[in-house]
Order: sequence, then structure tokens, then C-alpha cells
Amino acid sequence: MKDTNLTVEIKEDVFLISIGTEILCHSCEVGRRYGLSDIKITDKKQFIASLVRQLKFEDEEGSTLVHEMFDSAVTTMLENGDLGVDELEDV
Repeated sequence: MKDTNLTVEIKEDVFLISIGTEILCHSCEVGRRYGLSDIKITDKKQFIASLVRQLKFEDEEGSTLVHEMFDSAVTTMLENGDLGVDELEDV
């Protein structure tokens, strides 16, 4: 399970995002090479715990990085003309 690739799916009306911890750590180390400074994860359990804490951290308005991810995805959907969503006109 720790080597499970990223999946995003709907199962029984539940939206699920999952990734094995080994793959997650590897992608965080390797993915940062694209314009960001390199990192070396020295304690995987501590890194994962800190990452979860950061993803759940609420700013002063109650938003989290996960909320921002969904907002960004919906904005991209609207820009691409995806089905199932319409932008409301300001009144």
C-alpha cells in the first residue's frame, strides 16, 4: 500500500484522493526540481505528519490548501468549458 500511485476517484458517493506514503515522499523530493529548491526527506513519518498538518491548517478565513486546490480545479473547469458547472452572473 505504501507504494500505491496517486488515485482520484468517486467510490459510493465519496470523493477519494489517495497516494502511498513512499510515492508521496518521492514525488515531493523529485517534483521540487521543477523550479523549486531540492529537498531531502530525512524522517518520512515526521514529514508526512507535518504535510498533513499543513494541508489541514486553516488561515484566518478558515480556508486550507485543500480548499484552494478545489477552487483552482473549479476555476480551470470553468475556463475550459467543462460540463456540469456554470458560472453565475454577478447581479
